[in-house]
Amino acid sequence: MQQPKGTRRKPARRPSFDVKRDSVRVHVRFSPQKIGRYWYESWIVEYSFRGERIRERCSTERKAKACADAAATKLAHGDMQALELRGEDRRIYLAAVAQLEGLQIRLDVAAREYAEAKRIAKNADLRNVAGFYQKYARTKLKPVTVPELVKEMITNLELDKRGDYHVRDLEVRLGRFATDFPCQITDIVTDQIENWLRGLKSLAKGARRGGALKGRSRNNYRNAIVELFNYAKKHGYLPKDLSTEASSVNRVSEADKRENEIFLPKQIDELLSLAPLHLIPSMAIKAFSGVRTEEIAFMEWKHVHFRRGKGYIILPKSITKKRRRRIMPILPNLRKWIDPFEGLTGRICAQWSTPQGVFQAWDRFAKKRNIPAGANRFRNSYISYRVAQTSDSKKVALETGNSEEVIMEDYLELTTPEDAARWFKTSPSVKRIAALTVYASKLKRAQASD
Repeated sequence: MQQPKGTRRKPARRPSFDVKRDSVRVHVRFSPQKIGRYWYESWIVEYSFRGERIRERCSTERKAKACADAAATKLAHGDMQALELRGEDRRIYLAAVAQLEGLQIRLDVAAREYAEAKRIAKNADLRNVAGFYQKYARTKLKPVTVPELVKEMITNLELDKRGDYHVRDLEVRLGRFATDFPCQITDIVTDQIENWLRGLKSLAKGARRGGALKGRSRNNYRNAIVELFNYAKKHGYLPKDLSTEASSVNRVSEADKRENEIFLPKQIDELLSLAPLHLIPSMAIKAFSGVRTEEIAFMEWKHVHFRRGKGYIILPKSITKKRRRRIMPILPNLRKWIDPFEGLTGRICAQWSTPQGVFQAWDRFAKKRNIPAGANRFRNSYISYRVAQTSDSKKVALETGNSEEVIMEDYLELTTPEDAARWFKTSPSVKRIAALTVYASKLKRAQASD
């Protein structure tokens, strides 16, 4: 320990002072010491204890004041044992008391809080913990329950004109989450979300209902929850500068996501050749243009541009998943299936009010033919065969509204050019065209009478 610096001249007199606590008074006076040829600063702390006059010498005024404060406090509180400490123990005690000066915290309380904080912080430097708290935790957060937050986010997405497909998807997934977590958003931790995702059961119709979710579906739920937590952070329900509990939830493997999810050319030929007439337009457009089920459910005949030669399906932003206008060619075989319907107006799938209704109608018929329809089998088939036909993943990505990366990763090498040629030659027989023409004429007459 560094020794005080001495001087050859005796230090000038310094005023004495008292430290008081209630009726207790501790006197402090300046009393320099000469050791050898040098004078050193020195202070005497004096007080009465058990009928005796106690004098403590300190090397600086600051130390003397700390000593006097500690003695006066202990005398006033009747805690006399500490005044009997000697040597290093006394020095440590007085230094600790000096550190607490002005905080109005007793030494024993400070020690207890320090020990508890050390255990909670797993022995981290508490100064760093305090700095973190000062920067982040003192931000005043608005309280909100998960159901309230989901309702607010969905409402704002609708006001912001986000895609109907995306909003409906979030509403379904987050609705399940809100039902199982009616608590405050701040109360949810990563482990709870992961356990919830592991326990989710499929809501699909048929044999899959009640089974564990596939990797892709589980990741879609995880992404919806991440979006909800990010919304909460942006709007002051969670700390803005911290990652959320949802962002730490791991994605799972989707290795099985494309297995057995395309039709064979002979299967689509069987379905379209035998399907009820009212299913043909939607099934054919789905199989040979790559629109999503959510999109075909809200498509209107005005979106199908029947031009001589090359026609186009032009989807407006209002019904596409990513709120982007999309143009798809009417391929020659598709034109043969839908030509009889030229001139109709209104929704193509007017018989059904929801995308689920459309898909379930397809699925019920396919099962009668022992052909699994699957939620995405029509679209996956189109993309796979179209990539094989064109060898142009960028072109197919633009037609279907997928990213080129997804096309390259998931659809290459699933089919051959020969399979693609058979797929896009699937056309109605003369008898089937005649039946479709009669059916379409009835629809047109019904519209004209309305």
